[in-house]
Order: sequence, then structure tokens, then C-alpha cells
Amino acid sequence: MSSPVEQIKERLNIVDLIRSYVKLDKAGANFKALCPFHSEKTASFFVSPSKQMWHCFSCSKGGDHFQFVQDLEGVDFPEALRILAERAGVELKREDPRARSERTRLLSLMDDATRFYESNLVRRKDVGAYLKERGLLGETAKRFRMGYAQREWDYLLMHLKGKGYREDEIEKVGLAVKKEGGGYYDRFRARIMFPLLDGSGRIVGFSGRIFQKDAEGQKDADSKYINTSQTILYDKSKILYALSHAKDAIRKENKIILVEGQMDAVLSHQAGVENVVAVSGTALTPFHLGIIKRFTTSLLVSFDGDIAGLNAADRSMKQALSEGFDVSVISLPQGKDPADIVKESPEVWRKSVQSPIPFITFLMDSFSEQEKDGHALLRVVRERVLPYIASIGSEMERAYWVKNIAHRLSLAEDAVWKEIENAKPFPRTSDPVAPHEKRAVSRKDGIEERLLGILAWEGKNISETIYAELQTTWFSPERQQFAEELMRGGKEHLHSHYIKKLALEAELAYVDSSHVEEEIAMLAGALAKEHIKSQLEMLTSEVRRAEETGSPDVLKEKMDEFRRLSQELHKEQRS
Repeated sequence: MSSPVEQIKERLNIVDLIRSYVKLDKAGANFKALCPFHSEKTASFFVSPSKQMWHCFSCSKGGDHFQFVQDLEGVDFPEALRILAERAGVELKREDPRARSERTRLLSLMDDATRFYESNLVRRKDVGAYLKERGLLGETAKRFRMGYAQREWDYLLMHLKGKGYREDEIEKVGLAVKKEGGGYYDRFRARIMFPLLDGSGRIVGFSGRIFQKDAEGQKDADSKYINTSQTILYDKSKILYALSHAKDAIRKENKIILVEGQMDAVLSHQAGVENVVAVSGTALTPFHLGIIKRFTTSLLVSFDGDIAGLNAADRSMKQALSEGFDVSVISLPQGKDPADIVKESPEVWRKSVQSPIPFITFLMDSFSEQEKDGHALLRVVRERVLPYIASIGSEMERAYWVKNIAHRLSLAEDAVWKEIENAKPFPRTSDPVAPHEKRAVSRKDGIEERLLGILAWEGKNISETIYAELQTTWFSPERQQFAEELMRGGKEHLHSHYIKKLALEAELAYVDSSHVEEEIAMLAGALAKEHIKSQLEMLTSEVRRAEETGSPDVLKEKMDEFRRLSQELHKEQRS
């Protein structure tokens, strides 16, 4: 019987896996994308269906299903195995819960807490009636695994302790708070619970909305929402609420809609607009933008009728523009949020998202409405609009908006450009994940790797005559074994990521070429020259040693060999 790792790879196509995280575009027989591990403008991240592997030719990251999940989710191999087994429907051998990793045990704790909250919501008909009055359907609540935290101080705590979890573990995931005098109590009480999921769909935190009927006397009753604090599982700067539900729609629509609250996102999904996510207790962060960029660079944000919410979003919008996002605004009536619109008329919300306003246009329209005096408007545009334009990464985009604003304000474009130069653009952040340092590759290394790649890709279709021109002894010791295996048609090394990467590189370079054999012959000749040069370098050192030790016979032998190789190199260079 095959191992769980083999079963997962057999059942789960790597293209489907990576496509659930990253927007992939067809590139011949392969797929390409902007690398999710570093910022780039030109796609250098490739996925090969035939080889079931991925590789970024810019930052040098690459591997199989497991390596992708490990790198992207920041988990170890056992956790990646669990994630992929669940996704592929592969049953892993049950293990003693005491022997599981801490992270796996804590994730199980979060799932048990979610089930408990869900059962509470089913029992509390009054909470269900309130949600129904807000426009939420029961099936939507189930889909998003919404629940309810009772008002008692230790209701969840006692339940989880009964399931075998320790109090310190419950505190560690942000579900309990330690008392000053000792003991613990539930962090979430009298709240409608929204589970927060990571990129793999695992519950890592919660957002709790107050239920006023139960809130009287509660310590945190004044806080409409409270969220899980930073924990071993939950990092608010990296979580977008409802992303796991929105991925497919984001890819299909090639745009993402950002709303402020969980109810906004949930009701939008219920209304059929499913490419919607929400931030949870934080502004939009650079890491959020990095996640979004895996799927699309078209970002729609919802603001109410004026720009009241713009100050809080100021940094986020400048960051998005500087990172190359096309930012638009879904303008809503003042005082209304998407949840209000959906409750009144789902159709109005669906139409609103189909006619967004470019972000700069939204700013200009809003400020023009506020400032009727022309000079005052000029000052506001200089202080509040031009820094956004200065932050735009594209020169053409900046030129477009400079012309647009100059026309609207009846100014010369040069005057606007001068102000743009004085405005401070928002700096691009460093990559969420820094690219690997590339090792230096010599000319001989490059030739050897290109040859190995072609042999791994098209070796079976290459004639014996071409093979006769290539000698494995020309290769460096670390690659000679690969060359011998590939030239005799062996498949032992074809499963090595190093060889798969070289084969993919060769395929991308020569897939449209009808001169592959000529390329091999040319590379073989170049490698022969490099091999002779390296031998001459070694002989030079040996000649010097023979001169120093006074060994005439050895010196003559080395000099004869040196002359022979020099003539051979001259012959190769003339051919």
C-alpha cells in the first residue's frame, strides 16, 4: 500500500492546490504567476503539471505540494501533511493526542470551541431571531460556522476542560483570561461569534459581536466587537475574514471587495457577491496586501457617502497604490454599511459593486462636494489627493491622474507635476517574505545545468549521434552522477527537485524551438572547452610544484600534457 504522502500526491493535483492560493495563468503546458514569496512585477513563479512541482526562478524557492504549504503557511512537515491529507481525503493513522504537536492540539481546541459556540447558537432562539431580523439566514450562519458565547464567566472554560484541555492551553489560544488572584475566565461572553480562519481553512481565532440583551453588567459591554488577541495561532495582520469562502469568486471576478465588518462580508456572500473579505480588528496591512496580490491586483473598498472613514484607511490606500493595486470605491449612502444595504435590497448591493468609482475620482468628488471655494479646494487637493498620486507605482497611471486633476482645477499640468514632485510618496514595504540569496553560478555551472535540464526534459527524443558528442567526464563531480543517469535513460534522479527545476527551465526556454539537438551540440562544445580550461588551471599549479620540488621527469610529463591540452583547446575554439 502506498504511503499517505504518495496517496496525497496521487489524489491532489499540484495545480489545483496552488491555484487555491495564487492566481495562475496558462503558460504553454505549464502555469505561471507572480511569486507569493516575494514582490515582483513580472511572473517568475512556474507550476508544472507534468512534474507536479513548482519553482520561482527569481527567489529560487521551489518544491512539491508539501513544501509549498510549509513555506506559505509557515508550518512544519507534520502539519502540512495533516492539512493536505484532509484536503485530499486521505486518512492518517490515528495518533495519541498527547503525542501530537502543540500546534495541532491547539487547532483541535479551537475547533472544539467552535462546535460548542455553534451548539449554543442553536439553543438560543432569541439570538437566532436577532440575526434573522438583521437579514441573516440560518444556512448562512451554518456555512460561516457562526456561534454564540453565553454570558456566564466560565461556560466555555468548563466545557473545554471537560474535553481534556488545560486552562493554560485555553488561555494560550486567546479564549480565556487569567485572573489576578489566580484562576481563569472566558474572554468572550454574551457575544455572537465569528470564527477567523487561516489560509488553509483552520480556525485560529474569533471575533465576537456584543448581544445587548445579555450584555448588562458585562465588563466589556461597551465594546461592540472584541477579537482574539495575538496568539501562537492568530496574527491579526495576516488574517482576512471570509477569504477561504471568497477565493474562487475572487479568481473568477479578478477583483476583491474589502468591507469593514464580519456581518458586511457574511451578508454580501448571502446576497451572491462572494468575492468579499473583511479585516478583523486592524487596518489593512502590507501582509494582507501580499495575500490579496496572489489572487488579483484589483481592489474595491466600501466607504459611506462622504470621506469620514478615509483617515483610518489613509495609510492602507497609499500602500495599496504604491504596490500597484488598481483601487476603486463602492460608494454607499451616508451612514449605511453593506449589511444595511443587503438587508434592504440585495439587488442594490449587487448593482453597487458593478459600478465602482476610481479611488482618485472618489477623493476629488468628495472634496469638491465639501469645498465650494476654489482656493480652499486647491489646498485640500494638494494636501490630501496629490500624496496618493505620488504613491502610485505606475508612471502612466500618475500621468493620467495629473492630466485629470489639472483639467478639473483648470491648471497647467506642469504645475501639478511640480506639486507631485514635492509630495512624499508612500514607501513600498519590504517583502513579507524575503527572497533567497542566489548563489553565484560560473559559466561552466550554467552550461552543465542547461544540459542536464534538456536531457531531463527531452532526453528520450535525442539521437544517439548527439549523445556521442557529450562525455560525462566533462561534468563537475557534483553533477557527473546526474549526467550518467540521464544519458543512459535512467529515471532515478528525475524525482529530484533540482533536476525537475532544470527540466522546467529547459522546457520554458526551448518549448517552441525546433533546434534542441543543435543547442545540445553547441552546449557540449562549450562544456568541452570549459573542461579543458579547468584541466589547464590544475596543470599550471602542478607544473609550479614540479619546478619547486626539482622533479624534471614530472615537470616534463606535466608540460607535455599542458601543450597537448592547449592544442586541443585551440582546435575546439577554431571549430
